[in-house]
Amino acid sequence: MPKITLVFAFLLIALGAGAFGVSSSRTALLPAYVGIALAALAGLSLAFERARKHLMHVAALVALLGALAPAAALVIRAAKMSPLALGVNLGMLVLSATVLALMVRSFIAARRAGAIKLS
Repeated sequence: MPKITLVFAFLLIALGAGAFGVSSSRTALLPAYVGIALAALAGLSLAFERARKHLMHVAALVALLGALAPAAALVIRAAKMSPLALGVNLGMLVLSATVLALMVRSFIAARRAGAIKLS
């Protein structure tokens, strides 16, 4: 799961950097900030095998916040957003929600695999 998280982290960083390149607005970098946090946590979980479970749970929390922030922004002011802001928020929402869903699926599979070993 850390390698998949790294892929999504780099996609979020690219989304934020691209949006910043077009708009020069610091708020366009928000997806990049989430991506940097996810990349750091995924990298640490690759380096520290014994802490992987905890680090990936923190990464799931970051992904949840990364999905909730643009969802709230879209609900509150989607009609007032520029097309670029709308696209960046939708992209961040889709990427963050997808990696979160993959993480939850991975956590469930790991739990089931652990339960089978104990039986």
